[in-house]
Order: sequence, then C-alpha cells, then structure tokens
Amino acid sequence: MLRIKGEAFNPATGRIEWMPASRRGLVLAAGGGMKNLAVGLLCMLLLTACNVSFSTGGTSALPEPTAGTAEQRLEAEAAARSYLGMIDREEFQRTWDQSGPALRAQSSEFAWKNMLKLAVKTLGSSRQRDLDGCGFSTRIDASVPEGEYVLVQFKSTTGSTTTTEKVVMQKDQSQWKIIGYFVTKHAEYRPGT
Repeated sequence: MLRIKGEAFNPATGRIEWMPASRRGLVLAAGGGMKNLAVGLLCMLLLTACNVSFSTGGTSALPEPTAGTAEQRLEAEAAARSYLGMIDREEFQRTWDQSGPALRAQSSEFAWKNMLKLAVKTLGSSRQRDLDGCGFSTRIDASVPEGEYVLVQFKSTTGSTTTTEKVVMQKDQSQWKIIGYFVTKHAEYRPGT
C-alpha cells in the first residue's frame, strides 16, 4: 500500500483510502512536493534492490553460528577491516569488484554502490572501531548455498551515540569476500546534557 498525505492507494482493490494520522506510514509530500517524493522513492528503491539480508522466512533450519578458531577470527577480522577501509575511502567500485557470489546473485552493482554511499553519508567520518564478535556458519539463509560464511561485528562510540557495523563475508576461492554491510546507530538520551 503506497501512502501519500493521509491517503493510501491499495493496489489490491484499486481504491484510494483515507488513513488517520496515527496510522500513516511514510509521508512523502510534506513540505517538499515532488522532490521529497523522488527522494523517498529512490531510498525505497535502493533499500529493496539491495536486499542482502536474505530471506524473511524461518531461520530454524539454519545452523547456529560458531566462534571459530583464533586463527579464523583473525583472518575474518583483517578481511572485514580491509572492506571497511575501502568503504571509508569511498572505494565502492572496489568493494563490488571483490564481492562474493551471494551478493552478486542478490543485488546489483548500482544498488550496492548507492547503498554504501548512503551509509557513508549517514556515518560521517571514519572512527575507531572495536571488534565486537564473529560468527561463522555454513549457511546464513535458505536462498544462499551452503558454504563458509562469517559475520564480523564492530562497535564504535562517539559521545552518547553507539554505532554497530556488521560485515558479512563468504569464503570464495580461499578468500573472504564481502556479501553484506549493515549499520545501526543507537543514541542514548541523557537528561540534563
């Protein structure tokens, strides 16, 4: 259902329906008209075109991740930091050139590079990242073939904001290749500051 200015077009019924403010989703036309609509649609397009978070189905059939050996963790961390360095330097084409088959099967070069550009704008300048953990698995999604996968998580804190970055990689031709990059920010509210 597409929602604009309190009205929602339901493609299933072909009708435009009014929605109260409390139930409205994305309001695209508030104050900027076509520009906001275009920006909103572009963001939705990029987010849907770069669906590397794989399936939304049940994960009960997926194996539990393991911690891996110390050597595996060091190798995965070094590869993840290398990809983060490319992202920080805005070498988006290079990340695509070195990406794994799972990313290439789930996304396009255009969507990947633009998702990274948006992430860099959101994050701002590079930061000190602390390793927060690694998880190794032979399967990360029902739509991705069995293989060697790792999720490497980093955290950084600036003031009251904590940023979590997750780099997902696939072992291909004996190398860790990026297949996903996810960022979340959490700002802690501190009264009186």
